[in-house]
Amino acid sequence: MTIQFEPKPATTQRHDRFDVVAEGLGRYTIEVSLPPGNHREESRFPVVLAVDGNFLFDIAQVALHGGFAQVGGILPPSIIVGVGYPADEGMASFYSRRNYDFHGPWPMTDPLGESMQGVFNMLKTAEGKPDMQMHAGGYDRFMGFLRDDLLPSLADHYPIDPKARHTLIGDSLGGHFALRALFDPTSPFRRYVCISPSFGSANNEAIQKAEAEYFATHDDLDVDVFICCGNVEVDEDPIAAMFRFGSAVTWTAEQFCIRRCPSARVHWDVMDHENHASIQLRAIAAGLMSVHRLRPGIHQAEIKKVNAALLESMSEKSNR
Repeated sequence: MTIQFEPKPATTQRHDRFDVVAEGLGRYTIEVSLPPGNHREESRFPVVLAVDGNFLFDIAQVALHGGFAQVGGILPPSIIVGVGYPADEGMASFYSRRNYDFHGPWPMTDPLGESMQGVFNMLKTAEGKPDMQMHAGGYDRFMGFLRDDLLPSLADHYPIDPKARHTLIGDSLGGHFALRALFDPTSPFRRYVCISPSFGSANNEAIQKAEAEYFATHDDLDVDVFICCGNVEVDEDPIAAMFRFGSAVTWTAEQFCIRRCPSARVHWDVMDHENHASIQLRAIAAGLMSVHRLRPGIHQAEIKKVNAALLESMSEKSNR
């Protein structure tokens, strides 16, 4: 028997998309997803912000606001923000702009920088943009845009708690940015999900320098950190090895062990059977659980408390 139906586009009332222009940086595509459910009008929420929003926003949205999360999720409600690059600018622009935004000063004359320039040259040639250039050095500007312009502007429109422990998610070069921001005392974030951070870019020294400068004047760092890479990407090919994804994980774990920061909560993972293109789904789910101190097998006591509170809330609703 033939089933009759009329397909209709799925819609959501909680997902906004718009472009903004940052002075000196260009145009960004911003996506915002509000937490599902009925919340009090005066409720305010922390932000989970993903750079490379073109690729990571929808993964975070499923993890935090998807159907399963609405029924069986235990993560606290958050507003998800994706910061990406306009699709109409093309892949060469995407590749170039993120390299600039996520790094501090870097001449890109080392072997890794030259390799990345080679990829960029292929992209711009394919798109017929021979005059386009790729540089590094925009970290301070991009962080300033997020901290001073974007988050305050979003808080004027959405129910964001400006004093909450906001989360930053970054992958690859975006992971480099997140790991660099971790040691930036001006960062508005207190939770960090760093996925396969590029430790070898920026002359293999930018993150170490930022860490040393921070601890030259501080003896503690109040953060929740999850950092990971895939075991396959560590030695999958020589170019991937130059990014030193595995070194980022072990160095971060070792440094926080050496520093003995009483307020830092750091968890790390080298995920089996994951490479640079496959790790994002698993890492974002595990990372969000970890930085909210709700990862199974690690935060069992906290999970029991949350589940007990959920059961109590359900019981109260059923008795009304």
